[in-house]
Amino acid sequence: MIQGARVAIDYGDKRIGIAKSDNSGLIASPVMTLVNSGSTENIFSAIKDLVEEGNVTLIYIGLPLHLSGRESESSDKARRFATLLRQHLPQSVQVRLLDERLTTTSALGELKSAGLKSNRENIDQLAAVKILEFALEVERLSGEVAGHAI
Repeated sequence: MIQGARVAIDYGDKRIGIAKSDNSGLIASPVMTLVNSGSTENIFSAIKDLVEEGNVTLIYIGLPLHLSGRESESSDKARRFATLLRQHLPQSVQVRLLDERLTTTSALGELKSAGLKSNRENIDQLAAVKILEFALEVERLSGEVAGHAI
């Protein structure tokens, strides 16, 4: 069984949604939305602080794929972001890419059905929660870490 908190990142050109689990990996909660202004140093610093303060051992980064499973320009951007982030974190923290098809759509639907305000910040954080919930479910069912290592 994996120990420590996990973080999920919904990477986007304008915003980056972040969610975090508890140490046991049972509950995924929204944490923050970072503005992606092109300066990655502030983004990496905020994520590194979250890792250090929160006993984070594993980071899942959503990999946007077409419904067919093919990769896109967004997939390339997420891969580049994951590779750069890996360089800013301690080696003890795993970074993994995880298929995120339909997480934003699911997040938007969930916000609407709950009658909550569906601003982009909420959607990005909830999309990160959806990525993390999927990863935690894979861990529980298989005992394995989800996604592909960076």
